[in-house]
Amino acid sequence: MLLGTLLTLSNAERVSDMERRDQDQIIPGDFEGSVVGYWVRFEDNGGGTVSFNNKTYLTKPIGIPSIPPGTEVELSHANGVYFSKF
Repeated sequence: MLLGTLLTLSNAERVSDMERRDQDQIIPGDFEGSVVGYWVRFEDNGGGTVSFNNKTYLTKPIGIPSIPPGTEVELSHANGVYFSKF
């Protein structure tokens, strides 16, 4: 039952994302361009956590698979998704 619920939610999010892209709606971020953030940790799902302005962001990491906490990283936003590059 839980798996079915999670799959339904995942499909609904995908449909919502596709509709937003089809209508050329831009999802604003908390900042423009790229900023310097600080690496916190890798998440179990493969994502990463970066701290910027006393706020944490779940990111899609681009770069090496191991990085110590506190390292400066480039934090960018692109249409609803945050990326961390190091």
